[in-house]
Amino acid sequence: NAGKSTLLAVLSAARPKIANYPFTTLVPNLGVCEMDFRTTVFADVPGLLEGAHEGHGLGHAFLRHISRCRVLLHLLDGTSPDPIGDYKAIQLELELFNPALLDKPQVIAYNKIDLPDSGDYWEFVREYLVDEEGVDPQRLFPVSAVTGRGVREVVGAVRRVLDELGPAEVAPETNALNLTSVPRRFAPEARIDKFEIEPDPQQLPGGSRLFYIRGEAVERVAQMTNWAYYEAVKRFQRVLEVSGINAALREAGCKAGDTVSLGDVGEFVYNDEQSEAATYGAWLQDMEARGRNRQGGSKWPTPR
Repeated sequence: NAGKSTLLAVLSAARPKIANYPFTTLVPNLGVCEMDFRTTVFADVPGLLEGAHEGHGLGHAFLRHISRCRVLLHLLDGTSPDPIGDYKAIQLELELFNPALLDKPQVIAYNKIDLPDSGDYWEFVREYLVDEEGVDPQRLFPVSAVTGRGVREVVGAVRRVLDELGPAEVAPETNALNLTSVPRRFAPEARIDKFEIEPDPQQLPGGSRLFYIRGEAVERVAQMTNWAYYEAVKRFQRVLEVSGINAALREAGCKAGDTVSLGDVGEFVYNDEQSEAATYGAWLQDMEARGRNRQGGSKWPTPR
């Protein structure tokens, strides 16, 4: 309830959800600030709970977003019973998640200066942060997101820090595979319920077995699936269920822990537990085992 969404709405054309209760923001909101013939992108990141570095609250899901920002604008709620304690708690969460986050330059805005309960303590908070916490007084501002007071000064301070940092270094990154052959093309009229299950007569090390699925339609679906997305994996699991492939695998003797191969597309470890929790756990374990970065809304699934 510090006023992050209100501030974003004031300095940009973004219209995030604004309400008079804590943790209104559930997803990051981006806003482009156009001022003095220059644009700057601000991200309203959901508020953090103590223990966020351990996944409490929205936890890791949005601490990762903070890692991608070049400058952190730390908004303090001036009406809080302990603004200084709030500042220290957030600094600690950043350090526990990744100490490198504290190396990012910060601009601090003491919000709600228009209210008596906030304005009366501004000088005390400012003095403490400068003298005890070593905050640069040139990066500490009283603001009112509602009235717009101090907002231009905050934007100017953020831009000065960005100018000091210089242009961002963009490292080339790709998840593309070095293909040695042209991917197989499948007939568009192929039916998803036309497939064959072929068990390998030889057991794998550890006693598990290998099963082959052959079918143009299901192989095409697997080829088009991005396995780094949990949502894509859920969709593929539904395809296996509605096509009858899961039932055919069980009838062929496939059990949890057995390996299932999809032609030339790839393979996966079979799990007969089809609950969302089991699917998520298996996907997460596979991503960590392969050292792959997770993509999409890859947080613990919650009922709606």
